[in-house]
Amino acid sequence: MATTTPAPAQSSAKNGRIHYIDGIRAFGALAVVIVHILQMRGLRLETAGIIPGFDYSGALGDGLGADLIRMAFPIFLNLGSLALKLFIVVSGYTIMFPVVKSLDGLPKGGIKGYVKRRVRRIWPPYYAALAISILIILIVPGMNTLTYNRYHDIALPLTPEAILTHAFFIHTWFPQYAQTINTPMWSIAVEEQIYILFPLVLLPFWRNRNSALMIISAMVVAWLPMLFLPLETYHSTRAWFLILFAFGAAGVSINFSDRPREMALRKKLPWGWLSIGLMGLWFAAAKIAPKLLGLDDTASLMRLEAFSDVFFGGAAMAFLIHSTEVWKVGIPKWSIVGVLNWRPAVKLGLFSYSVYLMHVPLLSLMTMVLVQMGLGGEMFYVVLLVIGIPLVIGLTYLFHLIFERPFMPQAARHAPPPQPNLRPAKSAA
Repeated sequence: MATTTPAPAQSSAKNGRIHYIDGIRAFGALAVVIVHILQMRGLRLETAGIIPGFDYSGALGDGLGADLIRMAFPIFLNLGSLALKLFIVVSGYTIMFPVVKSLDGLPKGGIKGYVKRRVRRIWPPYYAALAISILIILIVPGMNTLTYNRYHDIALPLTPEAILTHAFFIHTWFPQYAQTINTPMWSIAVEEQIYILFPLVLLPFWRNRNSALMIISAMVVAWLPMLFLPLETYHSTRAWFLILFAFGAAGVSINFSDRPREMALRKKLPWGWLSIGLMGLWFAAAKIAPKLLGLDDTASLMRLEAFSDVFFGGAAMAFLIHSTEVWKVGIPKWSIVGVLNWRPAVKLGLFSYSVYLMHVPLLSLMTMVLVQMGLGGEMFYVVLLVIGIPLVIGLTYLFHLIFERPFMPQAARHAPPPQPNLRPAKSAA
C-alpha cells in the first residue's frame, strides 16, 4: 500500500515555509554545480568558440569514460539552464506567498518592509562573495592570468568597471562585464532587478484581482526592450525572466488565495498534466522548431528563447500548484514531491544561495590545483565530481554560517524535524 508522510501544511504555511521548495533549490543548485564542473576545462561542446582562443581539444581523450562525459554534458547543460529559470519561478512563488496570505494584499510592513527584507537577505552574502571573488583573483597566483583553457577565463579581466557594475547589480546591462569576476552572479543581478519591478509592475495588477493581467503586464515590460536594445544587451539582461517570476507569483495565488476565480482554477484544472503538456510545448518550441525551421544563427535563437521560455514558466507554475496541493494533504513517500521534501535535500536547499554564490570560485581554485598537478582527461572531471562537490558543499556551508544565516528569517534557518510516522494514502478503493 502506498504511504504518505503527513505534511505539516498548516504550521508551515503559518511560518512562511513550504519545505519541498527548498528541495527544488537543492537539486537545482546541484545541477548548476555539475554543469560548471563539466565546463571547468572548456568542455562546452554546444557553445565552442564563445571565448576566443579556448582549447577544446585537450580536455578529454578517447574511451568509454570520455564518451560518457561528452554525453552527460549537453544533458546537464540543459538541466542547469532550466534550473536557473526554475529558481526565478520559485522566487516569484515564495516572494508572493506572504502577500497572498496577508489581509491587505501587501508585503508585511508594506513596500518599505519588503525592500528592507530583500536587502537584508540578498546583499550581505552577495557582497561577501563579491569581495572574496575579487581577492581570489588579486591574491592567488595564476587566477589573474588568461590561459584560454579553463572556465575561469570568463571572469577576467578584473577591471574597475566590472567591480562597479557588480556593486550596483547592473553588470547584466553591459555584456562585456556580465559574467566577469564570479560568473553566476549575473543571475543575482537579474533577480535583484526583478525585486525592484515586482511592487511597481506586478503587484498592482494582482491587487486589482487579476493574476492574468499581472502576467500580461510582465510580458509587456519584459519584451518591449527587445525593440530598442541591442540584442546582445537584451539577452544579457534576461528581461523576460520577469515573466517567469510572474508565473510563480500567480501560482501561489492559485494555491492559497480565497478569491473565487483562483479557487475555481485550483480545483478544476489538472495541474500535473498541464505541467507535462506545457513542458512538451516548451521542448517543441525551444528544441524541435529551430531544427525544423533551420534557425541556427545566434540572433534567432536568442529571440526564440525569450518567447519559448513562456511555456517553461507555465509548466513550472503548474508543477508548483500541483505539488503544493499534494503537500497540503500528505506527501506520498515515493513521489517527486516526496523526494523534494527529503530532509537532506531540504537542508541543502536552505543554503543553496551560498552554494550558488561561491561554487565557481571554489571550483576554479580546485581546477588550477589539479591542472598544476598534471591531472587531465576524464580523471580531472571524476575528481571534481567525487571530491569537488563535497568540498564545495562543506565550504559553502561555512560561508553560509558566517555571511548568510545571520541575515535569514528565523523560519528559513532550520530544516523540518524528521517525520518517521507514515499513514496510509487516501485511495478511492
